Amino acid sequence: MLRSCSSSARPRLFRPFAAAQCKPQPFRPTATPASTALPSILPQSATASCLLVQNPALSRAMSTGPRAALPEMGAEVAAGDEDFERILAAAGNSPVVVDFYANWCGPCRIIAPVLKKVVKENAKTFLVKIDVDAAEDTAAKYQIASLPTVAIFRNGAIVDQFLGTRSEADIRKFVEKATNAA
Repeated sequence: MLRSCSSSARPRLFRPFAAAQCKPQPFRPTATPASTALPSILPQSATASCLLVQNPALSRAMSTGPRAALPEMGAEVAAGDEDFERILAAAGNSPVVVDFYANWCGPCRIIAPVLKKVVKENAKTFLVKIDVDAAEDTAAKYQIASLPTVAIFRNGAIVDQFLGTRSEADIRKFVEKATNAA
């Protein structure tokens, strides 16, 4: 049985976002545990994008400057409206697994660790997490109406997707199909 958060079962998905909640701050490296360390792709002068992700281990800052780099294969990154298009452009023809989720979505929390594990083991792609409440423009652009939505992007366009939860075997087949087609 598929479980997903339909538009009628969830609170306001596209709630207004107050810009005052998020002001870009200059990137300043600090001593952090290995699980929350920022990737080395950030230049010292970069301004980190606002990521309203509740789990600090998931928050990975991407460079907002012209030197934005592609995340490591098998990695998981969180992206907002600004970062997402840059990541897709940098990936080019490489497949990118994108998890559109919300913190309040139960099925999203069920599928997240399985998706992370499968992508890490595959190592031919990487996982981009998009919190639809924080990245409303991106969610609207790709018409995300049910959660979780997991999509494969190639050359900036969706080439395959599924809605709701799946077994680990089904997710593995989905990711392998995308990476073998590349």
